[in-house]
Amino acid sequence: MVSQMADELRVGATVRVPWGIEGDVKGKILEIWGEPPAHVRVELLLEGDDEPLVLLLAASTLSAAC
Repeated sequence: MVSQMADELRVGATVRVPWGIEGDVKGKILEIWGEPPAHVRVELLLEGDDEPLVLLLAASTLSAAC
């Protein structure tokens, strides 16, 4: 599944990011590095936050958002 997800990664896509005990949160892909994709910059879509939270993550930590 990891390699399949890596094939589906694209800038602007919505993904699920593991986020502590509250479970996954949605995020939007801003940048992708590597071939196949290894690192992804994701903006978390958290409710109520004034400042965007941007993380650099391994592509293997992400899953498709429904």
